Amino acid sequence: MRKEGGSILVVSSDPQDFRSTGGLKEFYNAILVSSAPARVNIGQKVQVWIDGGIAESYPGQGKAGKVLVVPSSPRDGASLSEEEAIRQALKQEESRLEHMIPVIRAVHYDKQADTWMIQIKDAHERTEFDVQIKDE
Repeated sequence: MRKEGGSILVVSSDPQDFRSTGGLKEFYNAILVSSAPARVNIGQKVQVWIDGGIAESYPGQGKAGKVLVVPSSPRDGASLSEEEAIRQALKQEESRLEHMIPVIRAVHYDKQADTWMIQIKDAHERTEFDVQIKDE
């Protein structure tokens, strides 16, 4: 979701439900991963293994042991990849996202309209909005 120096912010798109223990209905794990490989780009899906412990803050903090980029499958008729569309949406909304921990809730490519719709939610709040990206 973000990249600063050698650190990346990784946010789960699958919420956990902690209502049974008095917590949130939608909790999104987020971790600031230091020592991340330079080849990791904003918008990519990744799996992260942490070397050592995770600081119990929000977002959590830990040092990358291993980072695996999960390839996205191409969308029929799309010029952009899913990760490129997400990256453009995050850049377009950069000022709006500055104080958020953004979660990508959904990504949809509309072949007829030749556009991507990226649904973004703030992990802390109920704020949710759609970003439309032309497939160029």
